[in-house]
Amino acid sequence: IGKNLNNFLMMHKNGIVYSWRLKSEYDQFLNELKTKKLGVFEEILDKLKKQNEKLKKFLEYKNWDNLTDKQLLRVFINFVNVYQNYFPLFTLPKYFGMVLDENRLSQKLKSKLKEMRGIADYEKIQKDFLPLFFKEIEKRKNIEKNLLFYALPEEIADLLKNGKKIKEDTLKDRKKLILFLTTNGDKTKIFTGTKAKQILKENIREEKIKTDFIKGNIANKGLVTGQVRLVLREADLNNLDNKIVVAPMTSIKFTPYLKNVLGIVTNEGGIACHAAIVSRELNVPCIVGTRN
Repeated sequence: IGKNLNNFLMMHKNGIVYSWRLKSEYDQFLNELKTKKLGVFEEILDKLKKQNEKLKKFLEYKNWDNLTDKQLLRVFINFVNVYQNYFPLFTLPKYFGMVLDENRLSQKLKSKLKEMRGIADYEKIQKDFLPLFFKEIEKRKNIEKNLLFYALPEEIADLLKNGKKIKEDTLKDRKKLILFLTTNGDKTKIFTGTKAKQILKENIREEKIKTDFIKGNIANKGLVTGQVRLVLREADLNNLDNKIVVAPMTSIKFTPYLKNVLGIVTNEGGIACHAAIVSRELNVPCIVGTRN
């Protein structure tokens, strides 16, 4: 779309991913999205569908024994290229959903949105492709497969190409806490341990909100009383029936679990975001954009 966020902070800690943006830059980014023609949004959805088809092809790999290290490396490099191009496209509909007026969307565009909400093959990649791939590397290179999820793509490539070992202690540190920091569009830097904690302390301003009320934008009207289920990680996506789901934001992966919920509340989102549209399809009350 011709616009990047040049300042970005992301953290993985205890199985949860957190992300922060520079507020002024983020607000400008959302305002620019409002000016984009709907044809741009439709084009993004079409590209996302094509990238998703490319991604699915990696699920066809089952027999790794027949591949040399060089062939294994080629598969991995191809995968990284597809995955990195897929994810920006996967993320953009969320941001468009925060700023678009749903009434402006044509039926054709609504249908495309609905179709893409049913696609989340990156989850199958994480569950079915990468574990098998890493298991094969573990067998060949004697490094624990579960720790390879915390290795950088270039480290895995170097391991396969040159046999350069990845320090398991480094991966274990990243598993506990890892920080990715991009400033002024420069190359992303990675931090762990004490340094990561120091950067968080210096850069993140937490707003402590003391209130008995949480306010947001009404995505679907209604009044409901019930038990809250807080969803912060994938493991929380169970036993949601007859609960009010509270989450930073919902996504495609939530869809199968939301069929019998009482209501939905999200920190982020606008009236055309995933939570808003799904709540109207299910006809359950929904509040988005609480920022709390």
